[in-house]
Amino acid sequence: MPIATDSSVHDRVGRLLYCSADRFVANVCEGEHCFICDRTEREVDFNREHILPNWLLRRFGLHRGSVTLPNRKLHGYGTYTIPCCVECNNRLSKHFETPISEAFVGGLAGVKAMVEREGPERIFQWMALIFLKMHLKDRLLRKHLDRRLGDTAISETYDWATFHHLHCLIRAHHTGAAIGDYVLGSVLLVEVDPNTGDEVFDLASVTDAFTFYMRAGDVALYATFNDAQACVGAIDHVLQGITGMLNPAQARELAAELAAANLHLTNRPTFQTLMSNPDGADLRIVAHVPACGPVFADKDHDIVGFVKHFLLNHITGTVEGRSPEETAELLRQNKISFLFNNEGNFIESGRQSDKRASIGTWWQKSVAPG
Repeated sequence: MPIATDSSVHDRVGRLLYCSADRFVANVCEGEHCFICDRTEREVDFNREHILPNWLLRRFGLHRGSVTLPNRKLHGYGTYTIPCCVECNNRLSKHFETPISEAFVGGLAGVKAMVEREGPERIFQWMALIFLKMHLKDRLLRKHLDRRLGDTAISETYDWATFHHLHCLIRAHHTGAAIGDYVLGSVLLVEVDPNTGDEVFDLASVTDAFTFYMRAGDVALYATFNDAQACVGAIDHVLQGITGMLNPAQARELAAELAAANLHLTNRPTFQTLMSNPDGADLRIVAHVPACGPVFADKDHDIVGFVKHFLLNHITGTVEGRSPEETAELLRQNKISFLFNNEGNFIESGRQSDKRASIGTWWQKSVAPG
């Protein structure tokens, strides 16, 4: 089938293989098409796709819980959904939710075993899927709950074209696209202390840094989506310094370190979808990585502090001997850490102070279509 005027590619039966950036922005981000197959409710049946899957909501008792939106308002997890066609919703469940939910039954050990058995691709794409759905949901939510302030959406400032790589990546199960070297970004699987008395689940994203963090039980998952695995190396000194189990604040601070590293990356990789002919044969996603390797700007403490304050401002009232205002200002200046003390030593604060956290990093190479 001929390549469309917007550079999208369909197969011989009309199924969308490569969705161009222009089509993605127009139909998915600014339109009402299914974010996987690009069809509309006039063509196929739709239902609601949970941003966090139902099995996760059930396992951690989240149906009555809430996520904090970018406008600092709360939204119930149970109604945190976006439209999706029924067929694609079922396919997403089969490819991602069934195997990943089975892995989570075993906690950290189960998730780690899955990644070691099949590689990090599925778990990374799953995190990318949640990250994209979170941001697509922002199109449907007002920035200001007070209607007198207007109906501007939370997503008003998003540059949707920068999400196109994520869209291609999460559709690989649908298109059969192979995933080339360094197409995946940094991915971390870290053991956390589940017995701190805090909530057993946590979720955060840093939009400008394309960084995702989720803590569920004794598992903390981290991903940076557009760095070709550069940032996990940039924070190696942080990872090496972690000598005990992470508590919830420390787990969030690690997310801030990963996000801040990505904001310091000066020579970002680019991504491209290639094929052998106009019918989309041998579809593959490739990364173009600078030959000199990743280059990071000198640490800007204002940037690091901004990210730390963004992710940790909700606990500024818990620091002994400091007012919430003092703690918030120290976070903004990157002059306080929940991970390390003034001597640079890891702060042991959990009930398992004699146990070192298990930290997994994976380096992805080419992956054939599954």
